[in-house]
Amino acid sequence: MMCVKEIFRLGKGYAFPKPERCLREGCGSSRIWGHGFVLRYLDGYAEPLWFRRWRCPDCGCVYTIQHADYWPRHHSPIQTIVLGLSYRIMHGFWDKTLGLSRQRQGHWLRALKDNIKMWLGMSFNRGLMAGFHDLVRLPMVPVVRTE
Repeated sequence: MMCVKEIFRLGKGYAFPKPERCLREGCGSSRIWGHGFVLRYLDGYAEPLWFRRWRCPDCGCVYTIQHADYWPRHHSPIQTIVLGLSYRIMHGFWDKTLGLSRQRQGHWLRALKDNIKMWLGMSFNRGLMAGFHDLVRLPMVPVVRTE
């Protein structure tokens, strides 16, 4: 488990965990090399944080090590996303206490609806939060936008 506060404090000096094997399906190579760092913005931090990257020389895949509380391509913690969506679904309006724009929260809601239709079917009728949890169990990020 990585500590975001320590990553912020230590920057590139943080001891990021190295993957034991390539995570790409069908590869599994144990030859993983350091591939520099990348800046990532996370909610609650005014400046971007440095995160370690790794590369598999056998298949060419590049991995960015990130905190387990965040989904890829998201700046908000998973818990914040769940709170925002569940509040909107239950009350019919956005939770202003989260300090997030309605546009960002609306992005999550639209992505959730699209993913429920795409992955669970047009006839899915058990509600948005049930669909959210079903998508997590698939496993997939329920609020990711597909292209």
